[in-house]
Amino acid sequence: MSRPLVYLPEVARDYADAFGYYEALSPSAALEFDKAFSRAETEVESGLVTHQHAFEHYHRIFVGQFPYHLYYRLTATHAVIV
Repeated sequence: MSRPLVYLPEVARDYADAFGYYEALSPSAALEFDKAFSRAETEVESGLVTHQHAFEHYHRIFVGQFPYHLYYRLTATHAVIV
């Protein structure tokens, strides 16, 4: 089962801020962050795993070893990244 991802506008800003932070530390850290973020997106999109509930109807997935999480809620047809 694959579920399309829908992003709230704030997600792009949060991602850009985090990527910029890691890029300032090290270009390789920024690339590792990007890979970890992509893996987390793939897990949510694949629909094979439903991650732990963070609160109410929202789930949380860790982004690799980084102190960053994706929060999302499921609808009948897609996952909304918040």
